[in-house]
Amino acid sequence: MSGTLARRPVARRCARSRGVNFFGHAAIAGRFSPSPAFALGAMLPDLAAMIGARPPSSVDDDVSRGVELHHATDAAFHDLAAFRELVAGAERELRARGLSRGSARAAAHVGVELLLDGELAGERGSRDLYLRAVRAGGLLRAGRLLAWRPEAARLRFEALRLAMLARGVRREHSTAPVIARRVGIALEGRSRLALASGDELHVSEWAAAAAPRVRSAAPGIVASVLGALRGGGTNGGSTGGGGAPADRDEP
Repeated sequence: MSGTLARRPVARRCARSRGVNFFGHAAIAGRFSPSPAFALGAMLPDLAAMIGARPPSSVDDDVSRGVELHHATDAAFHDLAAFRELVAGAERELRARGLSRGSARAAAHVGVELLLDGELAGERGSRDLYLRAVRAGGLLRAGRLLAWRPEAARLRFEALRLAMLARGVRREHSTAPVIARRVGIALEGRSRLALASGDELHVSEWAAAAAPRVRSAAPGIVASVLGALRGGGTNGGSTGGGGAPADRDEP
């Protein structure tokens, strides 16, 4: 933990157009440092957006570096031709299945991200680091790591954190019907993007067909993101380095 007494802001509000989802951010962080606080920081902008709060302040250097990595990862991710091609193909397929233009575009983007998350969730080490990071944000530790304002934001974060721990990371989270449900939830309340009646089934059918393509592209996408981050001088927490991907198995 930093020796300075002044808390500093560690993130800006996450934009609506995101890059990697929060689990993916933890997995990418694990390539640079085994620190749970670093992985927590890498997830914080997304988690703050999920509870409708301003991101917290922190005096912890690993948390701060993790937030920096979050924004650098999203920038690198959106620059990848392989990701853009997957999203463009998904949008065409979803349009062909009957989704409106806006819904197809948004569902393609979110759906591809969730399928990539599912691939990263096949890494035992990434799952373990994610859960340790979520635990690190707990009430007994958060006073040293995070300063949420107002108090209601801290309570909302704690409710989210406990839900994330209870949910864990399991095989069924990456099945096509669950991917479709999560896409639907992500787009709810957005008039031009929300799924229409019956669209969730079409998204599920698309996800089942697209999963093998995303699985094939995932290693190259991750390698390209890591190359961009390392080339940009990303400082991966207190340990730095950049470890190899964790052993794969089925979550």
